[in-house]
This record gives sequence, C-alpha cells and structure tokens, in this order.
Amino acid sequence: MITAGFRWDPSAQAVLTDALARIGPSRCVVEFHPDELVLTEMSFGGRRNRTGSLLECGAALSTAWTVLRVLGQEPAAVFPENREHPDVVAVVRLDGQRVPGSGEWARYAALRKLAHPVDALTPVSAAMLGALVSDNFWPDTAVRPVRPEWVPALRGLGAELTGQSPLLVLTPQDTRRHHVLAGAALHGTRLAAAVRGLATQVVSPLTLPPSERTRLLDAARLPGVLQAVIRVGLPKTNRKRS
Repeated sequence: MITAGFRWDPSAQAVLTDALARIGPSRCVVEFHPDELVLTEMSFGGRRNRTGSLLECGAALSTAWTVLRVLGQEPAAVFPENREHPDVVAVVRLDGQRVPGSGEWARYAALRKLAHPVDALTPVSAAMLGALVSDNFWPDTAVRPVRPEWVPALRGLGAELTGQSPLLVLTPQDTRRHHVLAGAALHGTRLAAAVRGLATQVVSPLTLPPSERTRLLDAARLPGVLQAVIRVGLPKTNRKRS
C-alpha cells in the first residue's frame, strides 16, 4: 500500500518526470500507478540490446529512488518475473516515510550535472575512488577500483584505462535483475561523484564474440561479473586566451 498522505499528484509527477528526462535517451518507461512505479523495458521489433536497455532501467530506478527520498518517502524495489508482463523489470513501492538527509538532497541536486557530458578528465586519488566505492548501497552489486592485473583484459574489451581513475561495477551473477541493479549502482556512483564536484564517463565496451569476451574476463579473474566501467576525474576546462 502507498504511504498515507502521499499521492502522485501532478506536482510530484512533474518532479520525477523532469529528473528522468535528464538521463537522456532511454529504453525504459516509468509508469505512474496509485501505489507504485512500474519500470518497463522497451522492445523494438523483438530485437534488444538486453544489457544496455536493462542498465538504462537501472538508471531510471536510481533516479526514481533519489526523487522519492527528497519527497520524504522510503522506497522499496522488487523485481518481478511475470510471464504475462515479461517487459516489467522492476516495481518501486513505498515502505514508509523518512525525512531526507542533506546527502540525499545533494544527490538530487547532482541529477542536473549528469546531463552535461565532459570530453576529458584529470585523474583523482585512490582515496577519492574509495569514497565513491563506499557510497554504493545497491544490493548484489560491487563498485571496485581497477587493479593493475585487470588492465590487459579490460583493454582487450575496449576500455583503455592508462592514466585514468576507473571503477568497475560488478555483480555476483548475470541475470536480468543483476543488470538492472548494476545500472542503478552505475548511476548512483555517477551521482556520488557529481556531489563531490567530479565528472564521469561510462566506457562503452567493444562488441566481441561471446567466446572472446569470456576468454578475456576469465583471464582477468575479476571478483564478479563485469557490468560497467566508469572513468572518474576532475573535468578539464579549456580556458580561452584573452
């Protein structure tokens, strides 16, 4: 049941709709219901880039979570497996009320910053990366700094990380639920970076034959299934000469 006293009135809907628009083009639809939000993966003629679209649904989940928190609501996510509605990947319900903290307001304000891409980044310290790692709260996900022994395999996947400050998003398994949670962890980590005045870039992996991708990942011996690679840093600005 929805929390007493809260309604998805036009004002609340507008706040979330505006926040979702800042994600950019997405293959995830968020539907408003009286007592829940329903996240649906869009399909195009039956052909899907499943991992990419599910990561985008994870970003929508993270955004909805962030907005609900500043609206004073305590969200709870479930991941249904419904044969009659196979495209529904997550449902967000309300599980009480809680006054948002200053950090949650900061994350909400940082939603705007993610809409501005950056071309180049200045690397940051290991301590800063560690702070971002500790901010991840999504279950069944792990955000990890890149170890030197992982670099060759990641380079083979198209992630050139030399001289960068990268983070990996990992999950223990490779199911649909894990893809959505990884997308939420990815988006949440980018928010945590933006709160600290940092910028992020999501590395798009090369499209490789499954056997080659498996060989590279097996060689890296990562502590989980690789879902995303993020570069973190201070945004470089081009100063105009006077």
